[in-house]
Amino acid sequence: MPDIVRSLARLRKRRRLIQTLKKWVPKLRYLLFAVGICWLFIFPSEQYHKNTYISENALLPGQVNTYYSWGQVFDATNFRDDISLMSNVSSIKRAVYIEEGLRKAGLKTAMQNFTVNVSGKKIYGTNVYGLIKAPRADGTEALVLSAPWKSRDGKTININGIAAALSLGKFFKGYTYWSKDIIILITDGGEAGVQAWLESYHDLPRSGILSTPLLLRSGAIQAAINLDFPNTSDYKALGIFFEGVNGQLPNLDLINTVVRVCRISNHIPIMLHDSGHHYLYDNGDYYASLHNLLQAMKYQALGHPTGSHGLFFRYKIDAITLYGHTSAPTSNSFSFKEIGSIVESTFRKLWGKTGNIIEPVPEDGRSKSSSSNENFHAVPLPYNNRPRQILFPMTVLIVTHFTGLLIFFVILNHSSISQMPEMFGMQGFLFTLSLTTSLSIIVPTSLIKISQVRSLNNNAPPPRQKPAPNWMILKSFTLAFTAMIISCLSVLNFNLAVFISLMVIIPFSLFQPTPQYQILRYIQLLVLIIISPPGILLFSRTNMEEFLRWALMEYELFGNYLLPFICCFYWPNILVYGVIVFSDDAS
Repeated sequence: MPDIVRSLARLRKRRRLIQTLKKWVPKLRYLLFAVGICWLFIFPSEQYHKNTYISENALLPGQVNTYYSWGQVFDATNFRDDISLMSNVSSIKRAVYIEEGLRKAGLKTAMQNFTVNVSGKKIYGTNVYGLIKAPRADGTEALVLSAPWKSRDGKTININGIAAALSLGKFFKGYTYWSKDIIILITDGGEAGVQAWLESYHDLPRSGILSTPLLLRSGAIQAAINLDFPNTSDYKALGIFFEGVNGQLPNLDLINTVVRVCRISNHIPIMLHDSGHHYLYDNGDYYASLHNLLQAMKYQALGHPTGSHGLFFRYKIDAITLYGHTSAPTSNSFSFKEIGSIVESTFRKLWGKTGNIIEPVPEDGRSKSSSSNENFHAVPLPYNNRPRQILFPMTVLIVTHFTGLLIFFVILNHSSISQMPEMFGMQGFLFTLSLTTSLSIIVPTSLIKISQVRSLNNNAPPPRQKPAPNWMILKSFTLAFTAMIISCLSVLNFNLAVFISLMVIIPFSLFQPTPQYQILRYIQLLVLIIISPPGILLFSRTNMEEFLRWALMEYELFGNYLLPFICCFYWPNILVYGVIVFSDDAS
């Protein structure tokens, strides 16, 4: 008997707890959302910083003597003077000069011609690369030192970056302590040239890229450093770019190694990205940390690589871009001597890191609780078992998501982007999208109204309980689907998931039909328009045609899934809530 009494008491406590949770959880969700936003702004505080460290035992940054000296600086200066005269020279003539410079330094050289056809736009170019065979290895591993012809802004010529890469290639050839092959890669055509070279190197061709096969190869590439030092002037600070396609990131050891080398050996100010006057050393500056955090979140959410390095991640290659800032609040400056020392010291650390080191997987802090012997009793949960018609809510979901897929294929069709503005103007293209979007709201809303009329005219006896409103079932499905999408997206691109959550959680939780208050209905509609893709582009003053061209090229060339995600998942859910807001069934 005492056991039965204790079991009944536990059941009563459990039932009271469930009733309390049912009462307060809907109200606590907004508080938890606010706590999450506040946590994002508390996170950059100094007390939550963790000192970086090198996890690989084989890496000893700053522990070697560098030999890149003024003789190599003289070589780099000569290369710079020649390259500065080639701004109007064809890519073939540039490639011939670069190949000749590498061949004179003793490297095995080759060229690669490529043609990229994406979004109705053709990109032609010629890549040049040289190979230094490691005398102390069997050629199964390699490091890449790359430099694009154009800087990351797409306009300025990367004169100092190419000159430094050529002088470093000549310098590396003169030493025998390398245990990995070194590839000096000078690319043309921006990121398209790097993509063409990587696909040929790994024998993974894609449609839209035609290139000549590579005549020289090495082993598996372990790491890559991309040099982006535009113009011919000295630099005030070193910027580090590390984001790749779809928010991919390199191993933190590579970034920490470069930072440690700059601080210990060369005393060069470091910035993350082009972060103005916010140095990486400003550990106590909250606003600098917040600025760096928001910059990284922005770049990762867009999914666009911040440099040529970002295309290496697809092939499991760690890479970063070193960028020279010409404006910074400091009287010190650096040029070829410091650039060469940084690259040499970093490569000296990387050649000791073997590719077969298995990094330990950190504990994620989560634990699974097992069931106790007391949980075998079946505790019935209160559940409102009233009829729920799911046919029309499912129809709305199918129609809206099919509309999103249709919009994606309209954009994906090259004629829609390249020919429609010429034939009908951009207004015609926008009219097509607007018509498709409007139909996706009107058709499901009409179906819901028809279902309501049919239910009123039906002579069947009324159910014992009033059926759940269609909009409520539709909202439940949409919330569950949105939660699933954000959860999956957080694994692939956490920062994009954060931005999507910040935009949709509050509207999706609060919005519902308000037929008695028309002004509230139109306020909800206005918010939905603002957070829709066209609304975001409009309020951010972004040219829609340019954005569509950019997003389409990113998808076709690099595999950036921002465009299909917006069309097939994000926008359809906005359309579903347009149907919910205009539903007259507010019971």
